[in-house]
Amino acid sequence: MEATENLPVRVRVSNARRADLSQIASLDLCSQQSQGNDFRSTSALGEFNLHPQLSKISRRSEQRVNTVQGFITAGVLPSEVLADFQSRLEANNFQLPPGYRYEWGGELEESSEAQGNLALYVPILLVVMVTALVLSLGSFRQTGIVAAVAVGCIGMALFSLRRSGSPLGFMAIVGTMGLVGIAINNGIIVLSAFNENPEAREGKAQAIEDVVVQATRHIVTTTITTIAGFVPLLVSGGPFWRPLAIAIAGGINGSLLLALYFVPAIYLVMKRRDRQNLATKQELIANKQTYQGV
Repeated sequence: MEATENLPVRVRVSNARRADLSQIASLDLCSQQSQGNDFRSTSALGEFNLHPQLSKISRRSEQRVNTVQGFITAGVLPSEVLADFQSRLEANNFQLPPGYRYEWGGELEESSEAQGNLALYVPILLVVMVTALVLSLGSFRQTGIVAAVAVGCIGMALFSLRRSGSPLGFMAIVGTMGLVGIAINNGIIVLSAFNENPEAREGKAQAIEDVVVQATRHIVTTTITTIAGFVPLLVSGGPFWRPLAIAIAGGINGSLLLALYFVPAIYLVMKRRDRQNLATKQELIANKQTYQGV
């Protein structure tokens, strides 16, 4: 028993020692290093009887398989235990006999399957997001700005995970994907405010600055309240939920900086280039008309 959980225990002995039940009943269950008055003989557990049972050959993908399982300490991530176990196998130069191979199950297998399912729906989600942004903003270039903000937020999430020492596991990946939908809201708010302001839409720096100042309070407030909602998971979320909270909180914090500095700068550069292209086009038209008049 571990707390309220039953842990099965299986003991394997050699053919010579399991030939007689009395030998099994006299097995020493305690290690030589243990001290105290703990029982050492399996006879203290009760009586032993021999029950015949049909043998079963375990197979997976039509191949014989031996499953090796292990219980880990509560509160420890399976990915960390597996990484340590793999490093020890590599350090000891562990080699399987010819004809044998091993596969990792448990959390790694389920995580790989879940990541595959997520990757299956990512293209569909991207198409839906791009379509919604183009229809909302009315510009492919502004949609590209929002996409750049999303990429920057993902980078901030990965940086936060690296700085905190959290592993990039399944929950961190889920948090990073969920972060994209939340983090781009700040960029959309700023771009929509620019489009609604006639002077900012013409690329006037002062008007763009005024719009950013007006949107700052709203963006900062929503960012702080969103991060505050993840504080319980950051403090006491444990090794399972903490990477998700770190990824989302770190990415949203980065979206604040991108929305207030990166988006206005790119928007201003884009509008100035539009004015230059328009002036160049008008100059070419004027020169063409002059040439035709001559």
